[in-house]
Amino acid sequence: MALPTKGPAWENLVAIANDPTGQPDLRDQDNRVGVMALASALVFARTGDDAYRERARSQIMAAIGTEQEGAPNSILSLGRQLGAYVLAADFIKLSGADDEQFRPWLDSIRTRVLGGHGRWTSLTATHEDAPQNWGSFAGASRIAASLYLGDTADVARSAQVLRGFLGDRSAYAGFQGPEGARSWSCDPAKFIPINGACTLDGIDLDGAIVRDIDRGGNRKWPPGRAGIGYTLESLQALTLQAELLTVNGYGEAWTWSDQALKRAAGIVTRSGDAGGLTWNRSEVSYYVPWILNARYGLDLPTRPAGFGRVFGYTDWLYGS
Repeated sequence: MALPTKGPAWENLVAIANDPTGQPDLRDQDNRVGVMALASALVFARTGDDAYRERARSQIMAAIGTEQEGAPNSILSLGRQLGAYVLAADFIKLSGADDEQFRPWLDSIRTRVLGGHGRWTSLTATHEDAPQNWGSFAGASRIAASLYLGDTADVARSAQVLRGFLGDRSAYAGFQGPEGARSWSCDPAKFIPINGACTLDGIDLDGAIVRDIDRGGNRKWPPGRAGIGYTLESLQALTLQAELLTVNGYGEAWTWSDQALKRAAGIVTRSGDAGGLTWNRSEVSYYVPWILNARYGLDLPTRPAGFGRVFGYTDWLYGS
């Protein structure tokens, strides 16, 4: 309630909240109606204008049932979208018959097998197995859902999985291995998704999200362009995981594994070019530097945040 209702960040948020949104579709990994619903929910939460609450409510309810078993990349699509609808429901205080319909669906969708991939076929199982952007998005949406449902046991379990992703094998070590990305792993025999400090062949690999950075090819410097792109995809969701846990009783999430997310940001910066283009070459990741700057006191280059896959509007939320 202390955030401003004037200025470019607010005006952009309101403009997105007023935009035609299209139709929710949890089968479409590029659908961003959920984050647009979140814009409406945030405007409602700040102003109390019921028109924005109704706009968000209708989008949330329309999303239910748009998932489909066997849809291509169904779990990546679900992970990229579900968390935004959950956050929107929380901000508008979804209630009555709507909430009675939303909660059981949300409860079941966390573990429902949707297929669409040879290995990653449900949200929870993907979070606990995929050591890259699929697992990152699945974790963000799982944590949001379990917080909304008051499932403290599943939130605690999810926090352990994030600890493991960030580097603490004693907390969780059940991920798929490095497979073909071994050249980027500091220690493939004791694999962790985000590298700790190490140097191989003169290349500083500290903070590399191994299975994402490898999407640009085997170890080289600078990494292939696609490797940093996929790293930024993971950071969209990993930063939301850390923030959701931080504001819900896990106050040290940003510090886990020697500030692993700060170290992951570091390899993006080290790989980059002038003018901040590495951080801001894709609009879906514009929101990431704002939250990293706020939580770590960094000075990463920023652009108006807009919205990404599962979150956004961080220039207003954290930069105001």
